[in-house]
Amino acid sequence: MTHSDDQALEITFDTATVGLDALQRAAYAVAHLMSVDIAVSGDRYVCRLFPRDPAADADELAHRVRSEVIDQTLRLRIAAETGPLRNLIFALAFSQTGLADDEAAKP
Repeated sequence: MTHSDDQALEITFDTATVGLDALQRAAYAVAHLMSVDIAVSGDRYVCRLFPRDPAADADELAHRVRSEVIDQTLRLRIAAETGPLRNLIFALAFSQTGLADDEAAKP
């Protein structure tokens, strides 16, 4: 973690363990506290954090981003793992409505 003169804080994530989608979702979740610039450098995502409040604690901001990235990574993993089951439940639920039969009967 580095902190430069222009108030940007820099943290990095390994591209092998963190996906870009999770980083972008995390950046959106903390947008009320900071804006986040994400770049790729080799096998790392470099995130520059720009606090909205110049007096904000840099360590706390970095902690919030890291926590949010872990949360978003787990949410995406759970969604991927439960997707087939969710689709099966929806298919079963909609098959019981009669809507599919009504559509098939239309000329």
